[in-house]
Amino acid sequence: MAPIVVESAKSATLPQLMRKLAAERLIYVGETHTALADHQLQLEVLRGMAERPAGLALGVEWFQKRFQPVLDDYLAGRIDEAEMLRRTEYYERWRFDYRLYRPIVRFAKEHAIPIVALNASRELTSEIRRVGINDLPAELREELPDSYDLGDKDYEELLREMFDLHPSGDGQFQRFHEVQLTWDESMAQAVSEYLNSDPQHRMLVLAGRGHIAGRYGIPNRVARRTGVPGKTIASFNPSGGKFNTAEYLVLANEQSLPSAGLMQVMLDERDAGVFISGFSNGSPAEAAGAKKGDLIRSINGTAVEHFADVKIALIDQPPGAEIELDLQRSGLFGRERAITLKFKLSGEHVSPHP
Repeated sequence: MAPIVVESAKSATLPQLMRKLAAERLIYVGETHTALADHQLQLEVLRGMAERPAGLALGVEWFQKRFQPVLDDYLAGRIDEAEMLRRTEYYERWRFDYRLYRPIVRFAKEHAIPIVALNASRELTSEIRRVGINDLPAELREELPDSYDLGDKDYEELLREMFDLHPSGDGQFQRFHEVQLTWDESMAQAVSEYLNSDPQHRMLVLAGRGHIAGRYGIPNRVARRTGVPGKTIASFNPSGGKFNTAEYLVLANEQSLPSAGLMQVMLDERDAGVFISGFSNGSPAEAAGAKKGDLIRSINGTAVEHFADVKIALIDQPPGAEIELDLQRSGLFGRERAITLKFKLSGEHVSPHP
């Protein structure tokens, strides 16, 4: 990609850009999922659009369509944040640090902005990856988007370049292509259904850069269904290559989340609960007396039944915070004994849950 020159005298601030785009029904902001600066940009664009709140909704890739009722319950105050994260299976399906997304979700809730889950289900895309669209079972075929545009050869070539860099085990580009298109068309259909349901409806769409850059992924497929082109915004990433193609590129400094407090344990979720399966070097939990095979009963008095419960219990705990960990340990002759440990969390890196 050729060097980009920004003429500072003609550049604009983000508030100026938002005033320019005030009449737009549809804006896309791409993201690198782990980039804090991208999510802060998304939040600022949402703030700008919320100055004219009528008809505004937030469409997000991070939640799968089948969990829309859960999001609705959360926004209506019928369940709390922790229950929303459990029931959307956020930590199993999306997995990225929820602290990156939390300010956006909370802003939408506080300002009564509907959140529309855009993504296709993991069940659908995993089965397409395994057998292809033509051999899907009937119950999953019902989840397919209403139509596919197979004619964008430039996008197909871009996907082929991506596939060649990270080929799948079976080497089948066709299935890779079908999965990517299913993601894009599913999200585009969800956006289009919202816009088409009322001429006053507006939406901010937040999704990965690859779904927005060059307009190949979601934007052109929404335009096909609605006639609404929308505007695309992304932060400029020096190593972004073709993913830097947006109508508005924003220069922003790199930023990082504060370190999270960690037990530095490896976890194994089974039907009976969440067990400790190992430790990272220097684990404070191990130093306090936790052992491989221990069943985690609660953290700071909050019951643990699933992996998500561990993540939720620790989400606001910084390095150095002291926690109380209740364990159940199997002994001789099948005897179980309860153990309570208190220790301070570390801030060292630990490999993610597999």
